[in-house]
Amino acid sequence: MKKTVIIKKNYEFKYFFKKGSYVPGKLLEIFIYKNKSEKNRIGIVVSKKVGGSVTRNKIKRFIRAAYTEIEGNITESSNILIIWKKKVNPERANFFDVKDDLIDIFKKTGILEEN
Repeated sequence: MKKTVIIKKNYEFKYFFKKGSYVPGKLLEIFIYKNKSEKNRIGIVVSKKVGGSVTRNKIKRFIRAAYTEIEGNITESSNILIIWKKKVNPERANFFDVKDDLIDIFKKTGILEEN
């Protein structure tokens, strides 16, 4: 299991938008680029337009839990910014849909090894 570092600083998030490649999914959007360290770096963004704090935190918990399950199969160390799409209804959010979408996106980028 790899160690993952959480990104919290605003300037780090801005760097993702400038340097990362964009990959859309059904529920999520991802900006990703490779790094030279052994650790993955991850940032999670859920806009205030999605809903109140309870809804946003629930979505972030789903994303973190799905990422934790997938983390062992990621082949390359990368910087990953996961963004919840504003137009997706937060009532539609459940763990299994988030996990499936995250797997599909990681397969598109080629950083997830096939099992």
